[in-house]
Amino acid sequence: MDKNFKVEVYTPYGKYLATTATYLSTVTPKGVMGVMPNHAPLISTLEISRLVIKNDNKETLFAISGGVINIKKDHSVVLLVNSIERKDEIDVDRAKKAKLRAEERLSANKNDIDIARAKAALARALVRLSITDKE
Repeated sequence: MDKNFKVEVYTPYGKYLATTATYLSTVTPKGVMGVMPNHAPLISTLEISRLVIKNDNKETLFAISGGVINIKKDHSVVLLVNSIERKDEIDVDRAKKAKLRAEERLSANKNDIDIARAKAALARALVRLSITDKE
């Protein structure tokens, strides 16, 4: 049995990451999903959430803003994500400001506010902050 599997992550701008992993964790509409070597083939949508990629003892955290995961018959994993940021790529001040803006929009209760867009902005900011340990 293989100890590793291939992982590729694509954004609308092209390939973001190609690596191997011993474990991957992300969130689908049905909840948290973990992937290990030899996982059964699967296709699912992804939520705005954190993505964890482990390779042996090294864990890398990412914030993703939704997308699709495809676990292929060869057990490799392809993620097509709207956006992705590694923990060290996140601008914490910007994420805090985005969180405050979204909260203000949601609490304003005005008719001209796009509620779904504000909720998505808040979710993205919260995920970014959660992986930086600076909520």
